[in-house]
Amino acid sequence: MPATQLVLIPALLCDAAMYEDVIRHLDDTVEAKVMMSPKPSLAESVTDILSRAPAKFALAGTSYGGNLAIEVALAAPDRVTALWLMGCNPAGPNPGSPDLAAALTATPDTTIDMLAGLVVHNEAIEAAAAFRQMAHRVGAAAGAAQATALATRTEATSRLDHLTMPVLVLWGEADPLVSPTIGRDLARALPHAHFHVLANCGHLPTLEKPEECALLFAEFLGDEDAHHPHAHG
Repeated sequence: MPATQLVLIPALLCDAAMYEDVIRHLDDTVEAKVMMSPKPSLAESVTDILSRAPAKFALAGTSYGGNLAIEVALAAPDRVTALWLMGCNPAGPNPGSPDLAAALTATPDTTIDMLAGLVVHNEAIEAAAAFRQMAHRVGAAAGAAQATALATRTEATSRLDHLTMPVLVLWGEADPLVSPTIGRDLARALPHAHFHVLANCGHLPTLEKPEECALLFAEFLGDEDAHHPHAHG
């Protein structure tokens, strides 16, 4: 089988390192490209990513990256052959949410430390350290742009039935930011979704449980190939 073209969009303040181990475990089954597009609106990032992505591709996204992946798939459903979503909330922004963009602009180091304590399971010390390193590489300005895009997003819940490609919805059981209930509801609203929960895992599954994530995604792709041999494009 030819390798699946796979585009991966990292979470807010994260870079390619959050998918490194997963890509390694997937080996030569995928040809992976990690794409970042920290712009102040999801729509601008959608245009940017579609201009750089392959003609047809599977698409993965985590948290902010998951919201962006949903919008990319909605904008180009004929190009996205499969979707892998983690830790994203398709609802519109919560009006009572703290202003993350302002916090990253005013007190970047404190805000990054606070987020590092939230995004991974409390025992995942190495994953928290990896998040801090990524956040400092990405930088507060890019993080603030991503936070602005997330805070001004349009709800996607009412549009999920347009996503008819196969979808893997993968969630950390202990995600403190977006509960597995939201993941379950997201999977139910998608016409062709598989839902999995990872035990002892927080908001960033590919960072905390890369091997399990890679196995589940490879299995998902294999199942889709069996049913749709043309899915590679």
